[in-house]
Amino acid sequence: IHMIETTRRKNADYAVSSDAMQNFKLSERLGITTAERGILVRMSDKLQRVTNLLDKDAQVTEEAITDTLEDLAVYSLILIIYLKHTKAK
Repeated sequence: IHMIETTRRKNADYAVSSDAMQNFKLSERLGITTAERGILVRMSDKLQRVTNLLDKDAQVTEEAITDTLEDLAVYSLILIIYLKHTKAK
């Protein structure tokens, strides 16, 4: 439940209600990469943070390693939803 509520609040900051995937599609609109790969980049950022935090203490103490792992889990679910949605079209 905590992760769902956090995701809802973050989505309100990053996207509009008419397109929950708007922020991920930005990488396509900018000609950088696909939305799917954009999501993977965000996942890799989280993996890198976890890797670093396993070896040293966090400088940003307001976000624990568990928060980062939850973000990674949510990005995985977002990618699943995005793939299912785009394949259905």
